[in-house]
Amino acid sequence: MNFSIVLALSWNTVRELIRSKLLYNVVIFAALLLGSSLFVAQLTVGEWRRIILDHGLSAAELGGGLIAVIVGVNLIAGEVERRTIFPTLAKPITRGAFVLGRFLGLVAVLAANAVLMLCLLAILVHLAGESLDAIVPQAMFLIFIELTLLAAMAMFFGSFSTPMLAAGFSLALFLIGHLVGDLRSFGQRSGSEAARAAAAFFYRLLPDLELLNLKSNAANRIPVTAGYVVTSTGYGLAYATVLLLLSGIIFSKRDLK
Repeated sequence: MNFSIVLALSWNTVRELIRSKLLYNVVIFAALLLGSSLFVAQLTVGEWRRIILDHGLSAAELGGGLIAVIVGVNLIAGEVERRTIFPTLAKPITRGAFVLGRFLGLVAVLAANAVLMLCLLAILVHLAGESLDAIVPQAMFLIFIELTLLAAMAMFFGSFSTPMLAAGFSLALFLIGHLVGDLRSFGQRSGSEAARAAAAFFYRLLPDLELLNLKSNAANRIPVTAGYVVTSTGYGLAYATVLLLLSGIIFSKRDLK
């Protein structure tokens, strides 16, 4: 694989997304939602910092999730449906390189969005007379890893289905990923050996996105070890890598006619 081509594709993807009105609309929506946390905090009785962080981190996750899914499914499935992918594939570019380049461009945009949301969150917390603890950047970083995984899901489903189906599958898997821990608990409590085996199988197969969720920790000033952040990051990136490899393989064998 020619990595200079991959980097060129990723940079081209970033430039396309920067010119996209949809991206700006989602970012502005997330920023307004995040900014509203200061207003919500004033209407409640309690610690403003906790409310701002809980509301703000959720807004960052929601906005980034919309970018990851909407853009991710359109980077492959959307281009195939619009047939704008053919001029690119007519060049000496493998489909695997195309998938990787598009993905890296989207990840770069998600990283910039996460940094922007963290800066806005720091400003809001400062206006409330508080400061950010170390757990807050850690929580935002793991949200970015979660969004990277969500982008890989969107591109995986987009490699063999339509944009609408890919978006639906991605959102469904995202929701399941936040509930899969309950499946493990069910298996542990079940009296059936078959049920325990099935629960364990699906728990290992499906992504456990709660491992990347530190929003409650950040809001309540509950620290985590650096080892936990590293392990959770490795888990998220490993899962995203597997999905990306499968995307490249499936898309390489897909008949686009």
